[in-house]
Amino acid sequence: MSISQIKRLVFLTSLLLAFNISSTLVIAQDITGFLRNYNAVLTSSPNEYLVGRNRLRADISFNTEYGTVFISNEILNTYTKSTNNYAYDFREGYLDAYFKKSDLRIGKQIISQGRTDGTFITDIISPMDLSEFLTLQVEDLKEGIPAVKYTRYFGNNFLEVVATPIFQSNTLAKPGSRWFPFTELEKNTNVTYADSLSENSFSSFQGMIKWGIRSSLKWDLDLLAMWWTDGNPAYEKDLVFTGPFGASDPALELKKTYLKSPILAYSGNYIINDNLIFKSESAFYFKKYFDYLPELATRVNFNSLTPSEAQQLALIFGQNDDGFLYEKPWLVSMVGLQTTLAGIDIGTQFIFEHIFEYDDLILQEENFYYSTLSLQKNFIRNKLLVSGFGRYNYIGNDFWVNPQAQYDVKDGLEVALGFHFFGGESSENFYGHFNFKNYAASSFGYLKLTAFF
Repeated sequence: MSISQIKRLVFLTSLLLAFNISSTLVIAQDITGFLRNYNAVLTSSPNEYLVGRNRLRADISFNTEYGTVFISNEILNTYTKSTNNYAYDFREGYLDAYFKKSDLRIGKQIISQGRTDGTFITDIISPMDLSEFLTLQVEDLKEGIPAVKYTRYFGNNFLEVVATPIFQSNTLAKPGSRWFPFTELEKNTNVTYADSLSENSFSSFQGMIKWGIRSSLKWDLDLLAMWWTDGNPAYEKDLVFTGPFGASDPALELKKTYLKSPILAYSGNYIINDNLIFKSESAFYFKKYFDYLPELATRVNFNSLTPSEAQQLALIFGQNDDGFLYEKPWLVSMVGLQTTLAGIDIGTQFIFEHIFEYDDLILQEENFYYSTLSLQKNFIRNKLLVSGFGRYNYIGNDFWVNPQAQYDVKDGLEVALGFHFFGGESSENFYGHFNFKNYAASSFGYLKLTAFF
């Protein structure tokens, strides 16, 4: 059964549930949502119009004596090039059942967790739409996934179990898009892309168990064990020739692949005092894919290979059977502080990544680290919120900065003006990490108007 068929089945099942329980409604149907207009323009000349988008979201809930049926629908109108570009998204549709000491949620749902800003450590359950990068709000990035979530309460503590029969990958930008992750690689290397059949698979069970500790007023802690697949792909690499051998330059063919792994993780807050909170989050992957290439491939120019170099590369790639991917244990950890100073809410976090059993051929750094800083302050009786967020990668010396001003015009109506700036040092051709400098020409400003109902 295909993904589209499953989505339609979940949608129709949710609707039937909603209609069938209408006779036992305790509270009338509740509808909430918003209409948002969003426009973005590049900050660099010639200030190209980047995107124009209307988003209508309607959340419908039916409260019954047995629980709640919730359905979230979206209609998206992207008018950047054509005003007639409409798309419908069945965002969520699930049934909540409440028992004396437990809750059960069944259906398509968005599951959020974790405490890290600017990246995702334990918050990997719901797939994300990264196709337009930061022109989407963080809360709009996540997509629903068909799952069962069961929560059992033990006083202030709880045990949560999540299970899904599906692996659903993150949605990345397509080749040719300004947000495509290999734009810099394509400038110096012929690259082709092969389709992957494993991006959306219903034969891939995934599960998570979380123990939430809330018995102390000073701290809360989540302990997690997951059997999960990272939504971002690794890429198997091969060498292909578009014409007869020797008559054309070879291309590096990349094929998406995904690896399921046991993951042990935790996420927690500790209240040091009334004005200082310590945050921490960490995840250990028993296995994760990392890229490597033979030394010859990293130092030659694929666009001007000599016949001898092409022959050597063809031989090396022909003898390879792992797609030039290593499986290694991996650790990602965050520590951070949150406080308020002179009326300014300040949050700072330091994130550290480490590859165990490291090999010098791996393109990623053995130790990779970066920091985030968030600032926000209210003005005009809390009607104006001025905020700023930034991330700096130490190894690549690259950064992302997002200043924003949001004003509540009146109840249910807000307007926001902001910018996303990218910059830093240029990366090497086979740099193994995401680099914001590659998107410097795509820095943009945006204006959004949101009406809630």
